[in-house]
Amino acid sequence: MTKEKLSVKEKMTKARELEREGDMSAAVKIYKGIIQTDPLHSAAYNRLMIIYRRQKQYRDELVVIKQGIDAYEKDLWDDQMAWKKANRRSATVSRSLAKSLGLLDDKGRPTYEDPHINTWRKREAVARRKLDTEKKSEVNRLITE
Repeated sequence: MTKEKLSVKEKMTKARELEREGDMSAAVKIYKGIIQTDPLHSAAYNRLMIIYRRQKQYRDELVVIKQGIDAYEKDLWDDQMAWKKANRRSATVSRSLAKSLGLLDDKGRPTYEDPHINTWRKREAVARRKLDTEKKSEVNRLITE
């Protein structure tokens, strides 16, 4: 018997259903599978982050955040390089203009970030604070015992 192939939308629906039923490990497995086949599926990253935050698994949340940011930055970089290669003359002029407008930093990287990346960077800062707080409370607990 062969497995029925589900669309990404159907997989997302199934994973959300599993979440509502409380089967987080099965939902996580589906979300990770979606990300494996589509590294730019922001909804799957977001759901994983939410699950890990609710379960207070801040390290796992940070791993997913980093993975999402890296995937989006790589895709953006690849697109830019492909455009530059195909449009060498325009790229030189565009780069000069962007630099004069302050759209590039000192190293020539764009100052604009994808909205997903901005959101995930904020989420990363929160997860790091929660992880630090968790570590401090664990140390305090050990000291008072």
